[in-house]
Amino acid sequence: MDKKFIPLVSTVILAATLIFVGFSLKNSNAGQYGTSNTISVEGEGKAYATPDTLTININISELGKDTKEAQELVDVKVLKIKELLSGFNIPKRNIKTTNVNTYTEYDRSNNTRKVLWRRTQQDMSIKVDGTGYYEKGSEIIKKVSEIGGININGTNFSLEDENAASKDAREKAYADAKEKATQLANAAGMKLGKATIINEQRSENYDYPIAFSKEVASMWSSDASMNSITLSPGKTEFKIILNITYKMD
Repeated sequence: MDKKFIPLVSTVILAATLIFVGFSLKNSNAGQYGTSNTISVEGEGKAYATPDTLTININISELGKDTKEAQELVDVKVLKIKELLSGFNIPKRNIKTTNVNTYTEYDRSNNTRKVLWRRTQQDMSIKVDGTGYYEKGSEIIKKVSEIGGININGTNFSLEDENAASKDAREKAYADAKEKATQLANAAGMKLGKATIINEQRSENYDYPIAFSKEVASMWSSDASMNSITLSPGKTEFKIILNITYKMD
């Protein structure tokens, strides 16, 4: 072959190799076992479930002349919070300290660096579950805010047991993939065989109707007339994507 035609032939071969139409119908060499045909498809399944748990994240921040005083002021509020939660029958296992931080605050005016205070911050998470959990959570947020000087950093709805919802989404994803593969096999005049490779991707999309910022919490703490707020758990979407390779007969 004339050498000047070789680049043109190579380009045509490369272009043909890169063609992809959302699925692959492949001839794979199986060595001494011969040749097998496979087809790869993607299936998607979704399921929805109502969350059954609310997590409330709070932050306590106090200033003192030294670390000891600042921590003692924080401890007073932590004790008040725990007493309040006991009245709502929140078990101790659902109350968790997530972070403690102590640092110095300085006066940096007039090009100086004068020690003013020591600040101690403590973050806590409160898990509320059981019957009427989100109504109970609403009341807890109100009562915690009434203590004063406490930030509500955010709320988080979740599902304690995700297995049932995930199973439903997975079954739908598999049915979707098999339907696509069967349709393509029929179009190719072949018979769909067994699945040989299955890869799963999973995601959860929690619906958060209300989130609480530090600004909102500060407003609550300063507004004694705040009566209540209604929380809504919404729905949680579970999505499973399966990439399945089938043998073709």
